[in-house]
Amino acid sequence: MTDVSRNGHPATSNGRATDGAIGAQGKTVIMGAGPGGLCSAYVLSKAGYPAVVLEKAPFVGGLARTIRRQTEHGEFKFDIGGHRWFTKNDELNDLFREVIGEELLWVNRTSRIYFDGKYVDYPLKISNALKAMGTGTSALAMADYARTRASRKVSPKPVVSMEDAYIDQFGPTLYKMFFQRYSEKVWGLPCDQMSGDWVSQRSKGMSLVTAVKDAIVPSKGKVVSLIDEFMYPAGGFGRFSERMADAIGAKGNEIQLGTGVEKVLREGNRVTGLQVRRADGTVDVVEGDNFISSIPLTMLAKIVEPAAPAEVLAAADKLTFRNIITVNLMLKKRQVTTDTWLYVHDRNILFGRFHEPKNWSPEMVPGDEYTSLVVEYFCSFGDHIWSMSDEELVEQTTRHLIDDMGFITRDEVIGGFAIRAPRAYPSYVIGYEKPLEAIKAFVDTLENLQIIGRYGTFRYNNTDHSIETGLLAAKNLLGERHDLDQVNADKEYHEIKRVAAEPAVTAAR
Repeated sequence: MTDVSRNGHPATSNGRATDGAIGAQGKTVIMGAGPGGLCSAYVLSKAGYPAVVLEKAPFVGGLARTIRRQTEHGEFKFDIGGHRWFTKNDELNDLFREVIGEELLWVNRTSRIYFDGKYVDYPLKISNALKAMGTGTSALAMADYARTRASRKVSPKPVVSMEDAYIDQFGPTLYKMFFQRYSEKVWGLPCDQMSGDWVSQRSKGMSLVTAVKDAIVPSKGKVVSLIDEFMYPAGGFGRFSERMADAIGAKGNEIQLGTGVEKVLREGNRVTGLQVRRADGTVDVVEGDNFISSIPLTMLAKIVEPAAPAEVLAAADKLTFRNIITVNLMLKKRQVTTDTWLYVHDRNILFGRFHEPKNWSPEMVPGDEYTSLVVEYFCSFGDHIWSMSDEELVEQTTRHLIDDMGFITRDEVIGGFAIRAPRAYPSYVIGYEKPLEAIKAFVDTLENLQIIGRYGTFRYNNTDHSIETGLLAAKNLLGERHDLDQVNADKEYHEIKRVAAEPAVTAAR
C-alpha cells in the first residue's frame, strides 16, 4: 500500500515526499511510553528490530494507565478517565486481542447526559432527548433546526466556530441544551472562540435530520454496534500498555523509565540523538538511527538543537492544551449508577463527567459490596480548579455527589485522591491551524523523525487513532509507506460503521 503526500509523491508519516521508505536499519528511539509509542516498539520488536522507549514518568501508559490503590478493604483500580476500546480498523482489533489475550472483556455501554436533574441517552437518541425536553421544547428544536437548514441553503455561510458547527448539525435549541454547557465546561472558553474542527472530528456525518431518519427509516446497510458494546481489559485499560511493555522486554528491547527528553540533537535535517535526564539527575545522550516522538508537539519544537526558526518557536507558544484532574473516590456501596459514563451538564457542578470502573470490570474493586468513581475536571494552568488542593478537590466532589446529585452519602465514602494530567487535550482555538502547520512543516524537514499520538500530532485522537499512528510509524520503518496525517480523517462519525446490507432473497421460479 502506498499513500501520497499533498503534492502527489510517495509520503512518509509526516506527509513529506520521499523516494523510498524510511527503513528500519539501526536502532529506533521512541519518545514516550503511552500506548502509541509502545505500539511502535511492540511492532518493531516482533519484527526483530532494535528499539528503545524513553519515558519521563516512572510508569508506562501515559493518560491510558491504570492506577492501583491498596486499602484496608482491598485493592481499587482506576483508569485516568475511561478508555474503552473500539475501532473500525480490523487490524487494530486483532492487535488489541493479541496483546490482551485472556484478559479481554466485552462491556455493554450505557452513557447518559445529566442535566437539570434529568437523564438523556448519549450519543443522543432523538426520541429519548425530545421526551426529556418536553413537547413544547421539542417542537421548538425541530422548527428552529428546519429554519437553520433553510437559511443555510438560501445563504450559505462557512462553519468557523464550534458554535457554528453544532448549530449547523443540530439547530440552536439542541445546541444550547446538550452541547454548549458541556463544551464550555470542557474547553473553558465560549464555543464561538473554539474552532469547528473539533466538532467535525467528533461528530462527522451526524445531524438532527440523519438521527431522525435512522430512527424512523433505518438506513441501508447494517450499523455495526461500536456504540453499544466495547472491548476492555479485565484489570483496567492500563493492562494494554503493561502487556505490550512486557512483550517488548521479552524480545530484548528496552523501556527506560524516569528518563525525560531535554534536547533533540540534529545535524542538518537528521536527528542524531536525544539528550535525556535520568531520575537520579544524571544527563546522558541516547543515540539512534530512527526517531519516533509522542511527546507534546509544542515541546518537541522548542527542544530541537540547533534551534528551530524563530517563527516556529513563536508558533509553539500559540498552541495550548487543556488539563484534566481526576478525583478517584472509593465507596462502600454496591453501585452508584448503571452507566459506563455520565456526562454532567449542570453549570453549578464543577466536574464534567464520571465513570464507575466496576461497571466496566468487576476486577476494578475489591469485592461486590464496593464500588468507585473516576470524576473528571477540565481545567487550565492557574485557573480556579487547577489551583485547588487535592484535599479540596476530593471534598468538592463529595459535596456535589451528595448535595447536588443525591448519589451517595457521607458514610459511604472510604477515601479519595486526585491525579493531575497536564496537557491532556489539544485546544482547537480559532486560528490554531496556521501555528500547527508551521510546526509540522519544520518537523517534516527532519527526515528520520516521525510524530505520533494525540500529544505528538496535536490532534484530538481517540486511543485507537493514537495506537494506529504508532503502528503505521513502525510499518514505515519496516518498508511500507503510510501518511499518518490520514489517520482519523474519516468523513463519517467515529462511532458509526456500516456494512453492506444483505441482498434480498427471492423465491425461485
